[in-house]
Amino acid sequence: MVRLKQLWPIVMVLAVVVIGARAVPITYLESAVAKGAVCLDGSAPAYHFDKGSGSGVNNWIVHMEGGGWCTDIVTCVKRKSLMKGSSKLMNKDFGFSGILGGKENSNPDFYNWNRIKVRYCDGSSFTGDIEAVDPVNHPNVTVELRY
Repeated sequence: MVRLKQLWPIVMVLAVVVIGARAVPITYLESAVAKGAVCLDGSAPAYHFDKGSGSGVNNWIVHMEGGGWCTDIVTCVKRKSLMKGSSKLMNKDFGFSGILGGKENSNPDFYNWNRIKVRYCDGSSFTGDIEAVDPVNHPNVTVELRY
């Protein structure tokens, strides 16, 4: 398993080269933290944005990444140490392909639109809505829950 984790970055780079996906850098929304919009570990939410051009400059594709819910404190604590619970653990670059791809030959309808991928890390399918962050302590671990 450790060996697979070590090879993962190389596999991702090769996939980007083979598919022709362009790596889009991550953007952290630090201003959202003060408003309580945080990942399970308290880190800032994040997204990847590729600016449109030409006739697509005023059109948008927004992909809200899925990830499922954590159903209790135990699953939230486990998830906060994964990229689905912490923006600190997400890939810094993400290869846009398919409907998010920027090549006309592989994505003729949307290649030049503004394309954004909103990363998932809150454990509640983007439904958290609070006035203040409520840290919950569980065996010496803090998890940011929104309810």
